Amino acid sequence: MIQDDTQPVRLVVWDLDDTFWHGTLSEGGIAYRRDLHDVVVTLARRGIVSSICSKNDPAPVRAELERQGIWDYFVFSSIDWSAKGPRLAGLVDAVQLRAPTILFIDDNPMNLAEAQHYVQGIQVADAACAAGLLDDPRLAGKDDAGLTRLAQYQLLQRRHIEASVAGDNTAFLRGSDIRVSIEHDLTPHLDRAVELINRTNQLNYTKQRLPEDPAEARAALAAQLLDFRLQAGILRVRDRYGDYGYCGLYVVATGASRRRLVQFCFSCRVLDMGVQTWLWRRLGKPLLRTSGEVAAPVDQPGEVDWITLEAPDGPATRESPRAGPDHVYARGGCDLAAVTHYFGLSEGSVVSELSAARQGTVVLWHHSMFARYAIEGVHPAEMEAFRLLGYQDGAFDSYLARLARGEAQVSQAQPEHAGARSLWVLSFWSDLSARLYRHRATGAMLPLAVAGGLIPPQRPAGARDVPGDQALVARIAENFEFVGATPEADYRRNLRLLLQLAPRGTQVFILLAQEARPGRDGMVSVQPRNRTFNEWTRQVAGDFANVTTLPMEEFLTSQDDLLEGTHYDRMVYYRIYERIMRGVEAVAA
Repeated sequence: MIQDDTQPVRLVVWDLDDTFWHGTLSEGGIAYRRDLHDVVVTLARRGIVSSICSKNDPAPVRAELERQGIWDYFVFSSIDWSAKGPRLAGLVDAVQLRAPTILFIDDNPMNLAEAQHYVQGIQVADAACAAGLLDDPRLAGKDDAGLTRLAQYQLLQRRHIEASVAGDNTAFLRGSDIRVSIEHDLTPHLDRAVELINRTNQLNYTKQRLPEDPAEARAALAAQLLDFRLQAGILRVRDRYGDYGYCGLYVVATGASRRRLVQFCFSCRVLDMGVQTWLWRRLGKPLLRTSGEVAAPVDQPGEVDWITLEAPDGPATRESPRAGPDHVYARGGCDLAAVTHYFGLSEGSVVSELSAARQGTVVLWHHSMFARYAIEGVHPAEMEAFRLLGYQDGAFDSYLARLARGEAQVSQAQPEHAGARSLWVLSFWSDLSARLYRHRATGAMLPLAVAGGLIPPQRPAGARDVPGDQALVARIAENFEFVGATPEADYRRNLRLLLQLAPRGTQVFILLAQEARPGRDGMVSVQPRNRTFNEWTRQVAGDFANVTTLPMEEFLTSQDDLLEGTHYDRMVYYRIYERIMRGVEAVAA
């Protein structure tokens, strides 16, 4: 009987003599068991594959199984006269499955004991129970009438055979033509994404499981992906041996602080390909807290130069290396963290300057006043004023400041570098939302936001003070006066300064503020003030041939795209990326 074990079985390893058939093949005369033949076929249609570990001569065994039309249903078969224990251990490594998901069937109790000695955790059963396998809940599997899982293990088998012959594993991988495509719209792939999260183990680094009920799991994942700070992708892997299907998933939290991986999991069928290391590096090495044991650490030494990023077959949500920019500079709010995530997957460098909290105030890098101070510098008297707010020397130093001083690395955009492309992506939405305060003595203006609260007169009467901010608020009230939104003249001046600084050959895209939202009968106007602000932006941008303005309405398809506050569904940010990529590719062509 099968031992008491709750692990679902994914692979059945069969003995042959007096198990899969009656009699001993080498002694002449066997009675083929059609009932077990049908068991193997049915298991394959449930997504459970079969293998062989037999003491026999391989040629007559293959001839008999081919005659019966069942040979191709077995993968990684081991047929010789050596001890079965070491061969089973090698089989477990080759099929890249955990031992508790493998069932070994043999009529000899000694062979079963040997299997458990060499392969800790393997399930075993005697030949008598073989006919009842289809009724065992651990072999229920799931519908796979197309035999896709069998085909995938046949691919692994071919790769394993050639890798064994090659000797040099790196050379073998470089000759395998491994190609990865990434799709970012997970809606058509929610079932597979749930399966990767809940069923992978050896290459599941975070092990953040979803509910076991499939409907609840899909709903939970879909709800999680509504967070605009989460970007995701599902990976399809192919090589010269065939298509391994969708076998990798990542969900990464973006934002002003260090990015971190929420989900990072892969099917064992890509074990030893280096896909997880390749992807982690392309994502910019986000923080990854590994949970439990994994088959391979993600931070492997050496280059992973044998994997090519390719576009998926379909037209939607592609990730293509054809004409991506060599250098991307992004200056804006947290929304740009979502947009630039996709550029980070390309080979080019990405410099992001987003809002961040420092010394109790929010540094609004995406406000145009910060761009002015970065480019023109800050007078010592102005710096003294800003110190009252907790800023230290160098607080306004940034990529723009270094570029203005001629210190930034901008060789990617220099005309002598043939074919190089530099891209800037900008947004100035905080010029609409943040409020300027003017230092009474110097006249210097700065947008201010106290972390966790509002500054008078923005703070409503009777509002609770934010602990720890009272002293800062007092200094602001004593030394600064309230201005409000950025005056038109200052905004135009700041934007012009910034656009004039862009190195020659740089393409610049500016995200305009949202003026309307999707409604039942088309777009509904929501922000008249935004329309005026956008007109200022368009007028300044119109003086620069390399600048393109992007209306947010172009990327909004339904009310579902609008999230709480001023944020959007993550696919809106992907559409922005796609639109910018089309602009980059048009110039490259």
